[in-house]
Amino acid sequence: MSKPILVTGATGKQGGAVVEALFAQPSKEFLVLAVTRDTNSSSSAALVKKYPELKLVQGNLDDVTTLFQDAKKVAGNSIWGVYSVQSEIRQGTTLVDESLKNGVKHFVYSSVDRGGDEKSWKNETPIPHFQTKHLIEHHLRDKAGNKMGWTILRPVAFMDNLQPGFQTNVFLTALQNTLNGKPLQWVATADIGKFAAKAFREPEKWNHKAVGLAGDELTLSQLSDSFNEALGRPAATTYGFFGSALKWAVPEMGTMLNWFADEGYGANIAALKREEPGLLDMKTWLKQKSNFTA
Repeated sequence: MSKPILVTGATGKQGGAVVEALFAQPSKEFLVLAVTRDTNSSSSAALVKKYPELKLVQGNLDDVTTLFQDAKKVAGNSIWGVYSVQSEIRQGTTLVDESLKNGVKHFVYSSVDRGGDEKSWKNETPIPHFQTKHLIEHHLRDKAGNKMGWTILRPVAFMDNLQPGFQTNVFLTALQNTLNGKPLQWVATADIGKFAAKAFREPEKWNHKAVGLAGDELTLSQLSDSFNEALGRPAATTYGFFGSALKWAVPEMGTMLNWFADEGYGANIAALKREEPGLLDMKTWLKQKSNFTA
C-alpha cells in the first residue's frame, strides 16, 4: 500500500514544489495528500488537473487534530509522512505534536538558513520570522527524539521572489544599498521540493539532518550579470530612496536586509551540488523557471 504524505502549503511556492518533485518520479510508493483551505478553489482544481492521482484534504492548520482525522479518511490509511512549512509557532509546533500522536514516520520541515548548518541551531537572528522557525526546529528535534524521523531543510533567499515589476526593482535597490558588494545566497523553490522528496524517498539517509539549501551566491553586480547572460538585459533597480523607504516602511524587511549584510546565509553550495548536480543557479533559473522570459 502507498505511503500517504501530507503536504501543507500545497498551493503555495514551497508546498507546490514538493508536490511537483514527488510526482516527477512516478511511483506507487507514495499517496500525495495536498492540504488546502478550500477543495473547490481554483488553485486546488489546478493541482488536481495537473496531478490526477493527488488527493485533496480540506483542512485548517488552526485545527490540526481534525486535519489528521480527515486526512486519514481520504487516505484510507494512517499518515506516513508530513511536509511542513509553517512559521506561525502554534501551528508549527501543533503539527509536530499531532504527527507524533498519529504515528507519522518521517517529518520534513522547511525552515530558513541562519548562517550555516551548525550555526543555525544556535542563531535565532534578530529577524522575527527566522526566530519562529528556529523555535519550531528545536521543538521538532526535541519532541521527536527517536520516535519520529525528521529532516529540516533551511532554504536561503528565494529566486522565485524575483518577479518582473517595480516591487522587485525596489527590493534589489534596497539590497544594493545595504549589502555594499557582499554576496547573497539564492535558491529556487523547485530545488527545495527536490530535497524534500529526497528526504521522503530515502528517510534513513536524511534522518536527523538539518541542511541549508542554496544554488547560487552572488553580489548584486553578479546577479545583474546573470540577468544579462540569461535575458540580454541587466537586473533592474530604481532610485536609492525607494530602497531606503522599503526598509523604513517594513521594519522586518529592514532587519533582514541588515542581517544579510552583517551575517548572512551559510549554505554549503559545493556539497549540495554533489548531492544534486541539477541544482539551479540564478542564470539557469532565469531561463527555465522565471516569469522574466514570459
